[in-house]
This record gives sequence, C-alpha cells and structure tokens, in this order.
Amino acid sequence: MTCPIQLGAIGTSLEVTVVDCDGAVIPLNSATIKTIHLKGPDGAVLVSKTAELVTDGSDGKMHYVTLANDLNASGKWKIQGFVELPIGTWSTTIGMFVVADNLA
Repeated sequence: MTCPIQLGAIGTSLEVTVVDCDGAVIPLNSATIKTIHLKGPDGAVLVSKTAELVTDGSDGKMHYVTLANDLNASGKWKIQGFVELPIGTWSTTIGMFVVADNLA
C-alpha cells in the first residue's frame, strides 16, 4: 500500500521510470527534454513540470519535487512522464497517486 501525500505537500518527490514496450529501462543520460505531467482530481487542468534525473539516468528514473501550490486539491491525481532523446520520444504509462486532506 502506498501512503497518501498530504494536501499542500512541499518537497515531495514524484518519480516515474521510463521503459520501452518490452519493459526494458530507457537510459535518460542523453535526454534533451524530461517532463512530468500532472492532472488533478477534477481532470480539468494538465500541469507540465520539468523533471530531473534521480541518479545518473542509467536507471530510467526521473522525478519532480513539489513546490507550494502544486498539490492544491485532494483526491486521485494522474502522473505521466515524457522524454525526448536523440533516438526517439517516450511517454510512461499513466500512474495514479492520492492527495489526502488535512485537518487544518
């Protein structure tokens, strides 16, 4: 079970791994564009954030660290990564995560 992220969380790492259709990791070392798309619970707004590599890129992992007002609604959010490399472009499968309400 994944723990929910609290509403308004700052400094939370939202991570995706880029793989090909066979499940093999796509190294991101030479990626010219690294983006993470987020869609809130209402589904109306798509926000694109510049992603950073988690390590050296060989593991296909990239992430975005949340800032103030990024996670501004509680509920189920969607996340998808996109990269552009000299050999092609890839999008990750769409993932989901939960943003939970706070008492105050």
